This record gives sequence, C-alpha cells and structure tokens, in this order.
Amino acid sequence: MKDFLLGLAFIVAGAIVYVVAQGFPTMSSLQYGPSLFPSLIGGGFMLGGLVLAIGHIGALKGVAHGITWRMDREQLRNMLLSLLPALAIVFYILASDWLGALLCLAAIMFVLMLARRTPLWIALGVSIVAALVIDLAFSRYLLIPLPEGLLGVWG
Repeated sequence: MKDFLLGLAFIVAGAIVYVVAQGFPTMSSLQYGPSLFPSLIGGGFMLGGLVLAIGHIGALKGVAHGITWRMDREQLRNMLLSLLPALAIVFYILASDWLGALLCLAAIMFVLMLARRTPLWIALGVSIVAALVIDLAFSRYLLIPLPEGLLGVWG
C-alpha cells in the first residue's frame, strides 16, 4: 500500500514539475529551451510513479477485502525518506532565487544526510564542501550562472 501511495505522490510531483516547466520562456532560434530538462524530469517522475503504483495495485485488493494496513514507525520513516528527494527539488525551485544555489544545496545535502542518520559534524562538513565544489564547477568551469541569493548581496 505504501508503494502505491508513493507512486501516486511521484505522479503528482512530476505533473507539477511538468506544468511549471511549460511556463518557462522559449527561445525562437532553438527548437528547445529552458523547459526541456525540467519537462523530461517531470515526465520521468510521472512514468516512474505510474510504474510503481501499477506494480503495487494488488495491495489495494487486500485493503478492500478487510485486511487492514498499518505502518509501524520505521515504515513511515522509510516512506517519508523516499519522498525527501522530491521535496528537496521543490525546495530548491522555490527557494534558490532568494537563498541562492550555494545555500540551498548545502541545506538540502545537510538534511538528506541527517535523515540517513549521518553524524552531525560529518553531515555539516560534507554538505558545505560538496555545495562549494558544485557551485565552483557550475559557475566557474561550466559558466552556468547559478542564483546568488543572499550571498550575492554581500559580494
């Protein structure tokens, strides 16, 4: 049952990403634009969620026949951990313009590592170093402008 619900959640998340991506500006000189990759990601979320939901539709039959479905604390935690990467993507989309890519990446990695029970000091150190490396790689070497957010005000 939890996998069926998780599949439905990924379908909804993929549909939201796809709809938001369709509002991105188009480029007249190219057949594709900034909406291409988010649309592909949203489509992948929807397809993956559909496969997951269909693969576990048998769980609904058990619930319909009077078999109750309950999750213990660990199962609930695992289901929420499965949703965390999708929530992290939504957080980045909503907060990166204000906070900046560097702070968003560091926060996302820190939360993901803590959710997987990484020690606090390791999670903090790795998330800061990894965010700096990613920011450096994209902005300096690949020349992809990332949102500066709050850090751009001081720089």
